[in-house]
Amino acid sequence: MFTHFTNTEAIRIRTFKKGEIIYHQNALARFFYEVKNGEVQVVNSNEGGKDFIQGIFKAGDCFGIPALILGQTYPDAAIACADCEIYTITKEKFTTLLQEDHPFHYSITQILCKQLLYTKMMLEEIAIEEGEHRLLTLIHYLMGQNNGDNKKLDITKQQLADMTGLRVETVIRIMKKMEDKGMIETKRGNIVCLCKF
Repeated sequence: MFTHFTNTEAIRIRTFKKGEIIYHQNALARFFYEVKNGEVQVVNSNEGGKDFIQGIFKAGDCFGIPALILGQTYPDAAIACADCEIYTITKEKFTTLLQEDHPFHYSITQILCKQLLYTKMMLEEIAIEEGEHRLLTLIHYLMGQNNGDNKKLDITKQQLADMTGLRVETVIRIMKKMEDKGMIETKRGNIVCLCKF
């Protein structure tokens, strides 16, 4: 989004090291964020220390928008899961852009709709589907987000567990069954899709 942005004086680039918190859960939303490079996880944590990954964001992805628009606190935390650079603009400049720049506003609307559809899909999976179906649905979705013909998915089993509400041991067991069926292959930490889902 910001790679073709003309109002460059509004943009700041911040760098974060792997593991660094970009914003805390329950912090007041003050900035708009877009990943320039690297990778960010948006995570909910409960009092028992269990994490649920709401999403993994890479170059060109935006996160934290609903709380910013509503002037509320973040319901989750954003953490750099690799060294990254993040484009930021203040809430005030973001609000002005929404009001005055119709293509920007439309882009934000599309981003929010895409994130809403993903959330709806995962809520349905977690509420009514068994573990294997949840995992297959998530892998299928993430493969669809890959650009071009890339059939490799660079994600850890722990991340898959935290995105589906499953235990990592369950994810490992299900993935082994999928490999035995010839549906996927794992190579050097990547999942390689061998068939269409």
